[in-house]
Amino acid sequence: MDEDTIQTAFAPFVTALREGGFAVPAEGWPAELVAAHVSRNNDLISEAAERIVAGERPSYDNNAAVDDAELGSYADAVGGLAGLAGAVETSARRLATAWAALDEATESYLLPVVIRDSGNVVNDGPIPIRKFIEGNASFHLDMHFGQLKALQL
Repeated sequence: MDEDTIQTAFAPFVTALREGGFAVPAEGWPAELVAAHVSRNNDLISEAAERIVAGERPSYDNNAAVDDAELGSYADAVGGLAGLAGAVETSARRLATAWAALDEATESYLLPVVIRDSGNVVNDGPIPIRKFIEGNASFHLDMHFGQLKALQL
């Protein structure tokens, strides 16, 4: 994976947001919360990587990126789906830049990671930061892109 691959991985997701036409699911997140989650998660991971490059020893907790109220407030603050498309695009660029800033000394930093899904902790342990970014821009993104596409009418 490289910087361009990370950034462009988000392009289909952004395109789908701009196309719109999403149903509101009977359960689970609507498109706005899916997009807000992706954007917020990108920024939280980017911040951790940036702090590592700066010599700090951060940790990551996705709590802010899975809280429905926070995600709803964020979606409203950026202007709904149109604003979320731009926010995902910007956060993807930041994530790619953060990945590129990691060097041999920092790319394998074992970031303490807590990941929650549906109220359950699904990961509570260290992940190498560069691998964490790559996983976010691949299987994590793919999962949420599938979720978004399933909501399109």
